[in-house]
Amino acid sequence: MRFKYRDLASDVVLRCPAGHPLVLRCHPVRHGKGGSTPFPTLYWLACRTVAATIARLEHGGAIGRLEAQIAADPELRARIAADHEAYVRERAERLTADERAELERRGLWAAFERRGIGGIVDRTTVKCLHLHWAHHLVRGSAIGAWIEREAVIAPCGVTPPTEPKRGQSP
Repeated sequence: MRFKYRDLASDVVLRCPAGHPLVLRCHPVRHGKGGSTPFPTLYWLACRTVAATIARLEHGGAIGRLEAQIAADPELRARIAADHEAYVRERAERLTADERAELERRGLWAAFERRGIGGIVDRTTVKCLHLHWAHHLVRGSAIGAWIEREAVIAPCGVTPPTEPKRGQSP
């Protein structure tokens, strides 16, 4: 099943200067017919304009350059590992006691505790810059700081549609 970001969001954490959602906070589990399933993304980049800028960065080879730097820099690896661990703790804190108990009962808790930003286990790899940028905008992060040095991620300037005033036609 494919989710739309509106189905994932618990709340809007940041808004673009134009006022529409920039970063959404997602609940760490999805509830479905088969029970609760871990959802690895705590912060979701919702702005299409900013997401497109990050996508161009990814398509330009940024993930490969970043992973090469991670491999060569023990200090960067340590900062990234710390970001992932803080993310794991924050996701766990957002669970209810019942959700945690269900994950434990179903044998999913160990994986939940091991997976960092975007579900990453291997902290020397990068799955998606979108996830890291959203996390950085909310909490700050080593990968987000790297993205800032690599490219200018301009805030969205798209004006959201306005609601017609009462009595006016759209």
